[in-house]
Amino acid sequence: MQETIKLSTAIKLNDVLVNQLQLREPTVGDQLDVQVLGKSDAEREQLMFARLCDCAPNDLRQLTLRDYKKLQDAYFRLLSDDREP
Repeated sequence: MQETIKLSTAIKLNDVLVNQLQLREPTVGDQLDVQVLGKSDAEREQLMFARLCDCAPNDLRQLTLRDYKKLQDAYFRLLSDDREP
């Protein structure tokens, strides 16, 4: 499963301006890896989102807080049991 996040402000990923991000469903491996790599909860969250969006963690620093909140909301929807197949 994946979620598409439409950004209110476009960002550059790999020198390409994008106005949406694709967020895939996380795996246990993703969770274990970011627990080891991240030094704080905020850093672990950023690392997880970067992995799931297939971008560099620093790329996400360009997001507005409003768009980052959309990313957080999409992540929690992917973890929810309430999703329809």
